[in-house]
Amino acid sequence: MAKKLTGLQIQKLLPKTNCKECGSNTCLAFAMKLASQKIELSECPYASEEAKEILGAASEPPVKSISLGKDKSLKLGEETVLYRHEKTFVNQTAIAININDTDDAAVIEKTLGDIKNYVLDRVGELLVIDMVSVTQKGTDADAFAALVKKVYEITGKPVVINSNDVDGLEKAALAVKGSNSLLASAIPETAEKLAGIAKENGHALVVTADNLDYLIATTTKLKDSGFNELALNFKTFSLAEQFQANSIARYSALRNDYKPLGYPTICFIESDDLLAETSKAITEISKYGGVLVLPSF
Repeated sequence: MAKKLTGLQIQKLLPKTNCKECGSNTCLAFAMKLASQKIELSECPYASEEAKEILGAASEPPVKSISLGKDKSLKLGEETVLYRHEKTFVNQTAIAININDTDDAAVIEKTLGDIKNYVLDRVGELLVIDMVSVTQKGTDADAFAALVKKVYEITGKPVVINSNDVDGLEKAALAVKGSNSLLASAIPETAEKLAGIAKENGHALVVTADNLDYLIATTTKLKDSGFNELALNFKTFSLAEQFQANSIARYSALRNDYKPLGYPTICFIESDDLLAETSKAITEISKYGGVLVLPSF
């Protein structure tokens, strides 16, 4: 298993070209990151079949890394600890603002402008809105796809393409092909088809289900089929359930190396109660949100 190998042992299985195409300066530096499960073997473009066979999935971080955006600069997952005091959380929770395809055009324009221009200087750290969520509430799949394309062109940010309509998701995915956005969400019955759509258009896929058992079965099936760019959306009905589901998934992934739950998460906040929204957002950021979608700016 790769996690039991040292960086030097892993380096012997690498091509030793020091090509830097993986983002590391040397193959040894890449091997050290691989040994600590901070990156994946797939990031080495010249890994041999022998290396893939020996290292394999065991080289993945406990919580899989997903890169979003045209330049893949928005990182999710890749976590190795349960608590910040143990080390640190590698990637902060990405913040997204939602708009609906049924919203007034003037409201959409203003929201997009606010998202694009928002910058908060917090002790030298510049905080921005990371993503835009577009939710299909109307019945026109073409109009939904057009709005998703417009959102991406105006903001330049990866999009959470949110719909229960497979046709709408497919058209929107094609409209922003190559943007490395998120398709949300696949249920067990649509997962295989949507995984194909996501892969063809260069997006990651959000998976949801009525309970953890169905969710685990779906992520396992998708990974076995060769598609592993996944995020999880837990169906919860209270703050306590949200906290519990997130904690179970993170503990299982980190302490038990349980791959079916080892993915970043996404949470949609839909309440009209500002206090309830704030409580849920704080909980999600602390435990252990990958993407947090807020209902308004």
